[in-house]
Amino acid sequence: MNSPLAAAYRLPLTAYRCFLAELLLLLFTVVGLLPFLSGAEVIHTKAVVLVLLVVLYLFFRMVLRANKFSAFYLHLVLLITALVQALWGMAQLYGYLPSQHHLFLLTGSFFNPGPYAGYLAMLSPLALYDVLSDYRVWSKPYHKKYSLFYLRWIVAVITLLATILVLPASMSRAAWLAAFIGSLFVGLRHLASHYKLKSYVVRYQNKLLVALLLLALIGAGAGVALYRLKKDSADGRLLIWKNTLTAIKEQPFGVGLGHFAGAYGKVQAAYFQNATATEQEQNVAGNPEYAFNEYLQIALEFGIVGLLLFMAAVIMLLIKGIKQRKYGTVGAVISLLVFATMSYPFSVLPFLIAFVYLLAQLADGYDITSPNSHHRSSKLHSVNSYVLLAFSIIALAFGLYNRYPTYKAYKKWNDAKMLYSMQLYTDAAPEYARIAPYLSDRVEFLFEYGQILSKTAHYQQSNEVLAIATSISCDPMLYNVMGKNHQALKNYKAAEQNYRMAANLVPSRIYPYYLLAKLYMQIGDKQKFEQTAGLVLQKEPKIHSPAVDEMRAEIQSQLQQINSLQATSTTEAQNQINKKQHNALKFNDNTPIN
Repeated sequence: MNSPLAAAYRLPLTAYRCFLAELLLLLFTVVGLLPFLSGAEVIHTKAVVLVLLVVLYLFFRMVLRANKFSAFYLHLVLLITALVQALWGMAQLYGYLPSQHHLFLLTGSFFNPGPYAGYLAMLSPLALYDVLSDYRVWSKPYHKKYSLFYLRWIVAVITLLATILVLPASMSRAAWLAAFIGSLFVGLRHLASHYKLKSYVVRYQNKLLVALLLLALIGAGAGVALYRLKKDSADGRLLIWKNTLTAIKEQPFGVGLGHFAGAYGKVQAAYFQNATATEQEQNVAGNPEYAFNEYLQIALEFGIVGLLLFMAAVIMLLIKGIKQRKYGTVGAVISLLVFATMSYPFSVLPFLIAFVYLLAQLADGYDITSPNSHHRSSKLHSVNSYVLLAFSIIALAFGLYNRYPTYKAYKKWNDAKMLYSMQLYTDAAPEYARIAPYLSDRVEFLFEYGQILSKTAHYQQSNEVLAIATSISCDPMLYNVMGKNHQALKNYKAAEQNYRMAANLVPSRIYPYYLLAKLYMQIGDKQKFEQTAGLVLQKEPKIHSPAVDEMRAEIQSQLQQINSLQATSTTEAQNQINKKQHNALKFNDNTPIN
């Protein structure tokens, strides 16, 4: 069955599988772009990034097929990025380089330790694979033709050691688990390739069963320990997953790319409004931008069909990579997929670039044929390359054309921010209005613009801008400002609904209850004011601040004022009653007796 004829018959099936995987990825992209292609939504940054990732994938596919050394060099460059990140993190730990976030000591070039640790975890199986596979060159006499392999082995060793040293300091449980599972896969495949593991399994199966049982117990204990390590963080993610599943059930066809947070916020507010949440859930609730599980986020944004397309394509490419013995690449993808179950790597550009390359690496190689068919394949490859190159140029030109006005808008926004920060709202309003059409997917911009319109008494326009923001964000401050606008317009019912939405979104925050109390004070609803004032005074915030003390002092003063007025009214009423009784007695005393 190893004849050239058999190989010729096997090729089409392999090529078909790879073609099907890439077709599924294309369909996944189309599903994500449907709202923009249909004109139902304005094209924004995430949609353009999705298109450019397709172009990047095609670029990697063409480069990998054009030169047999391309895979080696790209692989080495990716490994060097991990080395740079690991050394960067070590320098931060020892105080030689500053962190990218004031709250964390270790971030690498990322904005917090989570993505940083995940990036190292993703590439640690790749480094381990190179350490194990390139080691054999050292058993041979030194030769210049092995120089690149010497270099890759040295880079891999340093990267792996630096990663082992720096990864525990990140305190990222998701990264630890991802690195372990991906590296375990690489290690087991290496042992299976060099040792007769099947014979060992048959010979020592009883001992292996005992060992597996012990490992399962150790794993369970480690899982409990990891959960307790940062219990509030774990509970917060469980709450996010629960509410995201509810949102998926309500909208199985997806809410659209970039609309996760807006859809999630409505579900979380409804969950807390029903009063079924535990006290711990109320304490850990926040306003997340991500689902902290990429599969749930894909299911909510792209729909269940989109998730199935994505997973089917990735699994098919992983199987192809295993058959072609690309164990390092497969291990890296497995680590990334594990990390994606507890974090948000697909929302961070370096992960997306690395993931696209790894998928292209898995897909590469299905057109290796016999010498007789190689010439025909080369012609077809040449034609395909020109077609793909033309498509890539068009897509890239579209991306640049679409984003150039946005680039200019960002620069103008940076200048207009100065007016906003100086509270020169009247001067800032026209500047924000000019760039608003290009930054409608930026929550921070929409919030600032909504605030400016509110401060300049354009309350209805402010609410229209903030309504756009609530479709892509679940920040309760958006609803607070909308409530203030309705209150200024004397739409008290709508104001109350917005304040309650903000309060239900993140129950541990006091500010929405403070605004509610002031609303009830304004409309003279004494009973609701006293109830809400009690929440302001008694509820413990997640983070205490001087602002909390100021709000409580103001509400306490108003409450005392009401009680004082009530006491005065009661005293006056009692005096009136006493006076009437006195007059009645006096009248009776002066009445003549017949």
